[in-house]
Amino acid sequence: MKKINIFLLLPVLMASCLKEPDKSDLIVNKNNPTNNHISQEEVVKPTREQIEERTVTDTVITHVVDISTLPVEIQEEISNENQKLILQLKNINKTNISGHLIPESGQTNIRFNNIELNNQTIDGPFGKDFDYNLDPKGNYGIVIGKSLMASGSQVGKLKIVLK
Repeated sequence: MKKINIFLLLPVLMASCLKEPDKSDLIVNKNNPTNNHISQEEVVKPTREQIEERTVTDTVITHVVDISTLPVEIQEEISNENQKLILQLKNINKTNISGHLIPESGQTNIRFNNIELNNQTIDGPFGKDFDYNLDPKGNYGIVIGKSLMASGSQVGKLKIVLK
């Protein structure tokens, strides 16, 4: 009889061990200093890659980016010293935009060179980060390339995050 009871309990124990954890169990009180989990309040809207059009030549890489879906994350690779990257912004409905460059190699000589404004003027240069107020109407372009004031190569992979 005891052997039968053990065999009856065995499937119940296996089923309980195979049960996936409830996602609400993973959210822990953020006031607890030993907490290794992220609280629901700290969860940020995930970035999405939103590239509608991309063209590449020897000297220019052009992306058309819909900023109505911010935040946007773009993975790119600069393949030679003379190349620059231009992000053409569309659907301007925000008055503020910020950007951050994350090169794969920490020694990459790359920066936000300037912002081409809709009235055909240019503002810049910036560094690896920028924060800029936009006039909601018009066309904008963000130019990314080598900093002529620093040494080093711009060749390599990078990630651009626009918020």
